Amino acid sequence: MDGKDLRILWFANTPGLSQHYFNSKSTAGGWLSSLQAEIEKSGRCKLGYVFYSDKKIEPFEFNGTSYFPVQRKAYHKGKRLLYRLAGKTEYDENVGNFLNIIKIFKPDIINVHGTENSFGLIVNHIADIPVVTTIQGNLTVYAKKYFSGIKLPGIFSQLMAGSPFFNLDFNQFVKRSKTEREILKKSKYIFGRTDWDRRICRVLAPDASYFHIEEIMRPKFYEVKWQPLNNPSPVFFTTSSNSFYKGFETLIDSASLLTKNNFPFTWMVAGLNENDALVQLIKKTRRINKLEDIHVKLLGELAEEELTDKMIGADIYVQVSHIENSPNSICEAMLLGMPIIASFAGGTSSLLKDKETGVLVQDGDPFVLAGGLIEMAKPSSTIHDIANQAHCVAHKRHNKENIVSHLLATYIGIIKNHHA
Repeated sequence: MDGKDLRILWFANTPGLSQHYFNSKSTAGGWLSSLQAEIEKSGRCKLGYVFYSDKKIEPFEFNGTSYFPVQRKAYHKGKRLLYRLAGKTEYDENVGNFLNIIKIFKPDIINVHGTENSFGLIVNHIADIPVVTTIQGNLTVYAKKYFSGIKLPGIFSQLMAGSPFFNLDFNQFVKRSKTEREILKKSKYIFGRTDWDRRICRVLAPDASYFHIEEIMRPKFYEVKWQPLNNPSPVFFTTSSNSFYKGFETLIDSASLLTKNNFPFTWMVAGLNENDALVQLIKKTRRINKLEDIHVKLLGELAEEELTDKMIGADIYVQVSHIENSPNSICEAMLLGMPIIASFAGGTSSLLKDKETGVLVQDGDPFVLAGGLIEMAKPSSTIHDIANQAHCVAHKRHNKENIVSHLLATYIGIIKNHHA
């Protein structure tokens, strides 16, 4: 098998490049869409793509890829609230649909991207086709760090923050992690990319063969290079989301410390806005009326080009998560060649080497983060040398052609081994 007749079926949490078919402007799933684009461009295989859809959509072809949208059984949009209130999660309700798609597409190999959904339960039913599980994050470990830095709020605090669902969402998170553990325990082939996910798999997927596969980032980040700026005061930049374990409270606490020390700065945050329940909760628990008072500005969701423009206009990229595998935000900041300070959490140290390609600090410690920002904000050739080294390392690590070639060769090797 030389790869040209290779049939690969992906299961993914996002619709990939079909968002262009639907004229969607979603910013989710950037790395997977980037990988898909390069695989399609290579013309070296036939790709099938399975994803969840809120409504019933028939299978379709787009740019050479066969798409199979799946509307969740017993979990459509009208029942999501009931599931949330009851603490229920999907288990194997949709496996029949998945198996039917496999029969239709007839793949040589199946790649399930992520363990967050129940796609991977097909391992209980498929023996003649190799099924690869790609580690994105890990719910089992994330659950241990879920409320780091934020005490689980009582119902009154949740209502005041505009959401009574924080604890219910956590309960669902824990239940989904049980399904994740079942998937990993029965997985035979794992794709990962950090020391963190490899070591976790030694415990949660003890019978699996592990393969190191890097990710392709969004195109714009390969094209732009950060240069030292002449901002009147330092500008910090963070990309985050409305999740507890992303460390937004550490960012707020660090900003408060810098403000109290009369240190001039602006801290821009993409991915969050004032209406997010997490933002409201942290503002109330920290007794902050306006984020502007501590020089924090929320930018909301940003498209790729706007995001890169904002990032190269900042002096330092700041990662504050309590747990991550290989955060794309750090990979993208490294590709741009930005100075980076990041929490030493999860797989971050596999991406960023302390004092070589960035600065690593203890997660959840606003004092060391604030102190690190003060140090890095001073003009320094050392910091710029570190940023340039990050740029070189990232462009080598995320080389598109090398990743596609290595991925397809790995697929072929797994198929041959599986049928040996």
